[in-house]
Amino acid sequence: MTTEFKKISVAYFYPIFRNAAMARFVKNITENIDHSKFEVSFVGLKIEESFMREIPKDVFVVNLGSLYVPTSLFKLVAYLRKERPDIFVAAFPHINVLAMMAKVMSGVGTKVVLTDHNHFFGLVRNARSLQRRFFGMVILPHLMRIFYPLSDAVICASQGVAKSILEVVNIPDKVKVIYYPVAADKIQEWSKEPVGHPWFSDSNIPLVLAAGRLINQKDFPTLLRAFSLVVKAMPAHLAILGEGKDRGMLEELAKELGIYEHVAFLGFQRNPFRYMGKATVFVLSSIHEGFGNVLVEAMACGTPVISTDCKSGPREIIEPGKSGILVPVEDYEALSKAMIKVLADSSLQQHFSLEGLKRVRYFSVEKNIQQYQDLFSTLMR
Repeated sequence: MTTEFKKISVAYFYPIFRNAAMARFVKNITENIDHSKFEVSFVGLKIEESFMREIPKDVFVVNLGSLYVPTSLFKLVAYLRKERPDIFVAAFPHINVLAMMAKVMSGVGTKVVLTDHNHFFGLVRNARSLQRRFFGMVILPHLMRIFYPLSDAVICASQGVAKSILEVVNIPDKVKVIYYPVAADKIQEWSKEPVGHPWFSDSNIPLVLAAGRLINQKDFPTLLRAFSLVVKAMPAHLAILGEGKDRGMLEELAKELGIYEHVAFLGFQRNPFRYMGKATVFVLSSIHEGFGNVLVEAMACGTPVISTDCKSGPREIIEPGKSGILVPVEDYEALSKAMIKVLADSSLQQHFSLEGLKRVRYFSVEKNIQQYQDLFSTLMR
């Protein structure tokens, strides 16, 4: 007589599933998790068509269909009571609180794993409105102190994120760091795809690349001011990937600085890696990050990297002077000097490229998934 092995059911909960970047995250999980032991699904308050087009048809996705918090809470309670997953993985502080409220109200025995991907204080201080900043700075910490201790584990994307969460909620026994995963082999394959823009095939003029949402957190004004000093010292181009509410302001600043003809705003790109692989150097100018996975992605493309030494993540990725350069936050003069140093020295570019490729192995998808699998198995014992 044989007893059938019951797989551990794991549901990943995010507010919105959108675009190719989120689809890559989902595929990293579905393609690497041990399907003989785990059964995975994905639950969202909103599922966009741009996401559904990017994922395999057999991936199980649940659309709760409401971004309005009171409504989504009751929909989430109904979902937990009906599906009763063994493990429920949520992300972002306010969504983590929502998930724990739903768990308590549902009365189910589901284990809840909360994940945090950004430095808490940097995140709330740079919220888009005064109302959101007040909620983030005053109300949310109190809710976290009530609900985070009721979770089964809190996973942070970096040591810096973990430190910021522990400053809000003193639960060191539940907080663990699992670095964000990067599929280096696939990124290297995607980086070989051609780019139509002429700057990426012009070996005579070095090319600086940056990528991210065009919002305050990424501090593109500092990058533009730094680049204005670079073009005074040497010929160079700057390409920026991404969209956001600050695009108009950034284009105007580039004009004011007299560098508009040297800067290309290329918008959101489904495959940013083909641009990374052809850039001379990649620059992250953020005021704060959670991990800064875009740095690891650029390193996986063999591209030298420069980053602000912001809270948190970049110092845990870059070994200063060995696999890249770190500069102070909002210091455009220091950033310009770092860019000129790398752009003018081909041997330094090669050194950072080789050391970056070595460093990337530490952040592999396989390592990340195995750590989560070990966690899930431990929680279910």
